[in-house]
Amino acid sequence: MKILQINIKYKIGGAGKIVYNLHNELKQQSIESFVMYGRDYVSNDNYVIKIASEIEVKLDAFISRIFGLNGYTNFFSTNKAKKMINKINPDIIHLHGVHGYYLNYIKLFKFLSKKDIPIVWTFHDTFAFTGKCAYPYTCEKWKTQCEKCPLIKEYPKSLGVDFTRKMYIDKKKAFTKINKMTIVSPSEWMTSLAEKSFLGKYKCITIHNGIDTEGVFYKRENSITREKYGYTFKDKIILGIADGITEYRKGVSYLIQLAKDLSEFSNIKIILIGWKDKVDPLIKQRENIRIVPFTKNQDELADYYSISDVFVIPSLAENYATVVLESFACGTPVVGFDVGGIPKQVENGLGLVVPAGDQSALNDAVLEVLNKKSSLLDSDQIIEITKSKNSLKTMTEAYIDLYKSLILK
Repeated sequence: MKILQINIKYKIGGAGKIVYNLHNELKQQSIESFVMYGRDYVSNDNYVIKIASEIEVKLDAFISRIFGLNGYTNFFSTNKAKKMINKINPDIIHLHGVHGYYLNYIKLFKFLSKKDIPIVWTFHDTFAFTGKCAYPYTCEKWKTQCEKCPLIKEYPKSLGVDFTRKMYIDKKKAFTKINKMTIVSPSEWMTSLAEKSFLGKYKCITIHNGIDTEGVFYKRENSITREKYGYTFKDKIILGIADGITEYRKGVSYLIQLAKDLSEFSNIKIILIGWKDKVDPLIKQRENIRIVPFTKNQDELADYYSISDVFVIPSLAENYATVVLESFACGTPVVGFDVGGIPKQVENGLGLVVPAGDQSALNDAVLEVLNKKSSLLDSDQIIEITKSKNSLKTMTEAYIDLYKSLILK
């Protein structure tokens, strides 16, 4: 069995980690696995191929911003992708993210429609069935016809030109010409949206994301790890991942406000990971807030999950967040907004959700967890549930079963 995955990134970001882990798990099971990806990483694996140049990515991003059309250039990367598909001749093509300025997805799908290769397409966001939006929030124009986009300046943003009607029509025409395609979503929430879209004609199923719960994301010994980072057992630690500070969807402003609001409590320590060049000056002045730059070191990240009493994810739109799973695997409960797939992720005592955008409720929920006033499961129970439901083995077996069923048809 020969599998080819295609995604924006490899080993970076939520979807990139899924692609990386699935690729390596498939190889361990003696399945021939290949990956094609667009940007932001250089791999030494001969079976992992980067198809886009930095110039192409920047050009498509520029055209998207100025003219409102994204994914309509990238001729060289798309031709390279087509040549690699012909060369590899996979039994299954497993698509992930086709946006991100690295691929002409309309031309790719026209090419794929002429192939007799089953397609598995994992939806990490809603881009496949909207005019352009990775997350449409409350807008439901995608159910009928995208146009006059109220989110034109959201990713992938345009400075004002609106081609969402054209892009919606082009996507619908190109994507629905595939004969053999199965839509996979990591969350039941995304599956329900896919079923209501123009891609609902295809089989839509849910396969939850999996993470490495044995080799990377496992609970470290608390007192030793806390001492390593300068904390004591008396400290109550809040962890937040602030990568994407300028992205509205990530809700980082709520994390900043939380840090400010709770800084009066001397025993509450806040760790904010992922800050790059833009840091609120008031945050810098707080002694109980630690700013940690973006880290690719997964063991270090697991350390921070392990020493924390609560992980806060303030996203205003989310599918099935891998950072939530990573926190659970290290025994740390989660507090977030009731959006997308988050409520299902934290149900049954794994965490708490509050109304989206409600800062006061978010603060109260965090304090409730810190003060042990909520009826959440203990650390060991959270870990065991995550191991059984969201391990790499569980996810990989589900995808292999799907691949086999499609090949046998």
